[in-house]
Amino acid sequence: MVTETILCINDRIRFMSAFRNYFEERGYQVLAAPTGIEGIRLLKRVNVDAVVLDYEASEMSGAAALQVIKGVSPQTQVLILSGGKSKISPDVRHAATAVLMKVFSASELMRNVERIIKKELPKDSSN
Repeated sequence: MVTETILCINDRIRFMSAFRNYFEERGYQVLAAPTGIEGIRLLKRVNVDAVVLDYEASEMSGAAALQVIKGVSPQTQVLILSGGKSKISPDVRHAATAVLMKVFSASELMRNVERIIKKELPKDSSN
């Protein structure tokens, strides 16, 4: 059985811990990176099925990280988590698999991640 791998790029330790626990309990492998730069280093070494990218990740903008992610691995599904402060351009929305605006529930986040891994989330479903 092949285990799907999720790369989560987020600098919030509590978020990462809850995210990792939820998905590992369900059989996924979870890789964590606190910055876009570290996430891209991981992506270059390990094949991942999906990336959950905090658009406000430190050291690198979400738009820049998404561009590099798609350059390294164009087929990788990317779910962007964005706060109300961020203005996400149409180009970024088009390149991402989906965008989930904060504030969202844990179950909504998990449901969206599972849907992008299974490629069940239509391109135009951005929240």
